[in-house]
Parts: sequence; C-alpha cells; structure tokens
Amino acid sequence: MSSLSCPKLSPSVYKPRKPEKTVLFNVVKKHYKTWVKNSEQLIPNYINSEFEKYLGCGILAKGFACGHCDSCNKDILIAFSCKGRGLCPSCNTRTMVQTAAHMIENVIPCVPVRQFVISFPKRIRHYLQTHEILKTVLRIVVDEIRKTLIASGPNISNPKIGAISFIQHFGNTLNLHPHFHLIVADGIFSTEEEDLLFHDAFLTPDDIADTQDNIQNRVLRYFGRRGFFEKLEIEKMLTYENSGFSLNANVRIQSWDRDGLERLIRYCARPCFKSENLKWNGPWINYRLPKPSHTGQTYIQLDPLEFITRISKFIPYPRRHRRHYHGVFAPNSPLRKKVEANAKKRPMSCTPPVQEVAKKIKKVTFNWSKLIARIYEVDPLKCECGKEIKIVAFVTHSAEIRRILNGIGWSTEIPEFDPPVNTLDFEICQLIPGTEDGFYNDTITFQTEGGPDPPFQDYYDPPHPDDYSDPPHCED
Repeated sequence: MSSLSCPKLSPSVYKPRKPEKTVLFNVVKKHYKTWVKNSEQLIPNYINSEFEKYLGCGILAKGFACGHCDSCNKDILIAFSCKGRGLCPSCNTRTMVQTAAHMIENVIPCVPVRQFVISFPKRIRHYLQTHEILKTVLRIVVDEIRKTLIASGPNISNPKIGAISFIQHFGNTLNLHPHFHLIVADGIFSTEEEDLLFHDAFLTPDDIADTQDNIQNRVLRYFGRRGFFEKLEIEKMLTYENSGFSLNANVRIQSWDRDGLERLIRYCARPCFKSENLKWNGPWINYRLPKPSHTGQTYIQLDPLEFITRISKFIPYPRRHRRHYHGVFAPNSPLRKKVEANAKKRPMSCTPPVQEVAKKIKKVTFNWSKLIARIYEVDPLKCECGKEIKIVAFVTHSAEIRRILNGIGWSTEIPEFDPPVNTLDFEICQLIPGTEDGFYNDTITFQTEGGPDPPFQDYYDPPHPDDYSDPPHCED
C-alpha cells in the first residue's frame, strides 16, 4: 500500500512492507537462477512457479488496487500479493492468521484443548517425505490419541473426538524434520437426542507415555510390512531406551482462553522460517534461530545457494493439504454443524457441558483487511483522517500501470531474476575480494559486540509468531 498524499499524520495508520528491501528478496533475486543452473536435479515446475510469484509479491508494477478516502480526498495504491504456499513470508503469515481465525470462529467450540506434538527418529524421516506414507503414519497417531482420550473419559456410547492436525516438514535450523502438531479437544463428544455433549478427559503422564509406545509399535510394524525394516531390526529398535519417538502433550488451553488458543493455532500453522531473522554476513547469510539449540547455538551460517536448497524443500506439493480435520471437526461429520453452532458462542457463555441444538448458521469469513488488522492491530483501510478508505478500482493492464506510476514518479520496473553465474569458473580469490585464498582471515569478524548476530536491516516481513516453544525433540 502506498499513498499519493499525506495531509495528516497518525501513529495508528498501517505502514506497508517493502519486500524489495528484505534480505530474502535479494537472496532469491540474485542467486535463484544460479541455484537452478547448478542444481544436480531437475527443479519441479511448482517450485519454479513459487519463486517466480514471490518475486512479484507486493510490487506495484505487477498491478494494484486503488483506494480513495472521500473525507480528505486521499488516494492510495495497494499492491497485489502472490498468494504463495511455503515461501512468501507475507502470504504465509496471512494464511496462518486466516487459518487461526477460521478455526476459532467456525470450528473449535469453547472446550479445553490440548496440543500433541509427535516427532520421529532420524532413521524413518526419509520415508515420511512420501505423501502416502506420511498420511498413513498420521492416521496411526490420530487413532492412538483417540483411543487414549476415550479410555480416559467416562464410559459412554459412541464417543467421538475432535482434532486438527498440522503437518510440518521443518526444524528450527532449517533442516528437514517431518513431524505433526495436533490441536485436540481434551475430552470426548457424545450426543443425547438433539444435544451435543462434551465430557472432559483426565490424562496422566503415564497415559501419554503409553500412547507414545503404542504409536512407536504400530509405526514400526507398518514400516516392517512395507519392507523397509527387517523383523529383527524392528525388535532391536523397540528395545532402545531413547527410540527417537517423542510425544509431548504439556500445552493445555482452557475453554475460556480463546486468545491463547488462537496464538497456539498460529504457532502450529506458522511459516517455515522467520524472514526477519535473516542477516547478511559478508557473502554468507546468518539465520538467527528462534531458540538456542541443545548445544547452545543461536544462529547458523549458510551459503546463499545452500539456503535456497533448504527452503525449497519446505514448499508443499500443489493440491495437498497441510492440515487435516478429524472426528467431529471433519467437514463430513454429521455433528459438524452442532460443533460450529457452539464455536459461535462467546467465552463468557462457554460453560461445560456443551449443549446446543444445531441451527442454521452463517460461516464467518475474513477479507484481507481484517486479516491485516489481526496481525498489526491496525486497519489498513482506515485513513489518517479516521474515515474509511474505499476500493474504487483494480489496475491490471500493463499500459495503465505504467501510466499511473509514471504520473506520480514511481518505478515501473518489474523485478527479474539476475542471470545465472557459473560458480565453477570462479577463481578462488574472486570469492572474497582482497584476500589471498578467497576466505576471511581468522582475525576478521563480522559480528557485533552485542552478540553473535550482525547488524540487522530496517525492513522486515510480517512478524513470525513464537508464543509457544516447540517441545523437546531431536532436530539435528
């Protein structure tokens, strides 16, 4: 969003981002074609498309919407977004906020919720990159959690659970680390005539440990049936004291804490990395870790081509869901409408047990301005004079885009990838100018006195939520 005039000043006015000033944008623009040229494997079309769309996200020269304030006669231009999956920090943040808002307003009723996080040993993570195997393992995890909740609740007929699973393929160090986050109603649902009832479950640490063991046994047996491991090998893995399977269920949100639940969902649906943690360190990229590693490391240093290699693995395949709904939260569940009716209730009216007759309800939807307001707590369509800005036109024709931008003196250049560079033709001394062997001397440092991170820049993408820390699991 960019303004053509500024008659008044207000600290509560939304300030647009500048993607072309970020470290991520410059890394992709300068090094993507070189990465493609030097890649040992053919780059899939969906990855190429994702990087190409990201380069034009938030750029006015690619098209924009025109807004006008009738009160102060102010005009603004709002650049289009790429609506990408997995790479663009702005669009991923919008998706994260939209997901959390939808689940709070339309799916999850006012009941206590528990987060389950399951991670797997390194030995089987390679197989989890296959979508069919990943879905099968997810079904095993959900089924074992379902059995545990039913066993921990009252003895009722036809009990149902409600759960939402998030598939994450990334670790804190930008490593490939497939694992699941599950938002599960901490109890079981049942029906009595036309009413939907909720019964609390009482889980103990022993219940969680037993669930972890059951998941481990079933997953390893499944891998044995697929021929990945021999029977003796599986039996040996089951005797390990530290098997690599880790199930954590320490985070529990009370039924009245809807804000806490929304933060938790945002954490589960967060982007794969924090773009504001990227800093240049000479020719390398420093990425500050969201939290220190088990060795105390606070940042990692990567070559730009290696960085692109890592983040490209986090781009999801097209037409594959990154979250799944289970039990009464599933769209095809006969109890979904009753659950939605309870999700509309405000926290002060959420008193157990949940009882509500399903009525005809209207789905709560959010446009882009409401999502931006949820992120920055500022309405982007609120003018500096306090009045509402109305969208009056959408400009997509290249000739009109150039005419308008030229008329106000703004750039009409559309960003393009820099041409590829053959790194094999480089002389070693060309890597670092002014050095004998192409590398910095040991006495030269690029760190600041305040810590291990180099000076950071002023242009950031939308904030990355880290309200809830990952439970301990191996990521190296």
